[in-house]
Amino acid sequence: MWDQLPELILIQIFSHLDRGDRASVSQVCRSWNLALSSPVLWRSVTVLIDRDLRGNFPLAGELAVKYGQHMRSLELAWSRSYILPRETRAARNIQAEAGADFLAVVRAKNVQLKELILTNWVFSYKWGDRGKLLYALANFLGCQYNLETLSLLNANFGVSDVLRLLGTAARGCSEKLASLDLRGAFRQWQTPHSNPRYLRLLGRLHALTVLKLDYPAISDHTLNALANGAPKVLKTLHISIRDSDSRQHTVTDSSWNNLARACPNLTVAYTIVNISHYEDMCYLLLPSVPLAKFQLFSGYVWDQSRSRNFRGTVGLLISHYTNTLAEVMLQLKNNRELLDDLLVSMLVQCKNLTRLQYDGIMRSLDTLRDICHLQVERKTYFRTIHIKPRIVNVRNRAILDDVNYQYVHKMLEQEVDFRIEDPASFFVYY
Repeated sequence: MWDQLPELILIQIFSHLDRGDRASVSQVCRSWNLALSSPVLWRSVTVLIDRDLRGNFPLAGELAVKYGQHMRSLELAWSRSYILPRETRAARNIQAEAGADFLAVVRAKNVQLKELILTNWVFSYKWGDRGKLLYALANFLGCQYNLETLSLLNANFGVSDVLRLLGTAARGCSEKLASLDLRGAFRQWQTPHSNPRYLRLLGRLHALTVLKLDYPAISDHTLNALANGAPKVLKTLHISIRDSDSRQHTVTDSSWNNLARACPNLTVAYTIVNISHYEDMCYLLLPSVPLAKFQLFSGYVWDQSRSRNFRGTVGLLISHYTNTLAEVMLQLKNNRELLDDLLVSMLVQCKNLTRLQYDGIMRSLDTLRDICHLQVERKTYFRTIHIKPRIVNVRNRAILDDVNYQYVHKMLEQEVDFRIEDPASFFVYY
């Protein structure tokens, strides 16, 4: 009966199997083997280098040889950050060699990917001969002519290794590469923002529409290289900033202005972690930045000798980005500042705001009434409003019940998902 199932049904069933099970079912009968050869099952492949390439696992040999030509998305990942006690250095080197052999097999099949993702390569530094694996990866990238997405997220490579991979990608697919993720690609203590080769490579990526970087990887020279390399094409620039990113260099407003003129459809996204003080925000929130998405995670620890002044930060968001701001997430731990009026002001003035998530203290729950009133009066256009108070005393309960009673039916008329929930910590609008 099983061998008589239609091929489309078999393909749907096989799509839920892992690679090892797929290799096994291909031996059952001719019809199963034929169904397993469907390109749909092999368009996207994930290889865990420290697991899948152990011993005689068929993925590196049989599966790559039989089905490798169907791959369009390949994720090369490391699954763990530790070494088992029984694994000798020689065994670890074998893992890197197995990864290099796998890439050689895929390269021999002349596989042309559209997406290549390196995941958690920060773990690979303990595995011995990583240089051989990186060399094989660079050779493989040099043969890719249709690559549209390249992600080196959290690779933790040296500058020379990253630039070698970028160089081979630029030679083969500079006119096709549309998305590049370099967050965590460079080791933290290495800042490539002024490296001449790095700037030249960015300038050669003429099709780049999405670029994700850490703050140490941008500078005036970086923005100018992007303006010259991908004019009118670059649409999204995502910048991650952490507390470890020192202000040894800053980006000028004129460079942002130059990039915004060269790329009129550009939107910038900031993700800021453990940076709380207003004076540390000023050099980021410049008037010419086309900021559309702002995420701030303030953390629990900050310099107690100075005020964090979140009012100043939110005030800059409102004054500089009235016409561009679309998403805001403020996770303000242990904040005691009055921000109620600024939240309402942001909703009123930022006409393009489609999502607001606030995790912090509100001085008065009457502010929620004002926010709901804006929605009812159609001065805001959210489709979802969830309110999750952290602490509800008797007075707050009365206010929440009144807000719910007064606006729930009006929200339903507008087809807004409106909810007030008891135990949580933030409210979300989108």
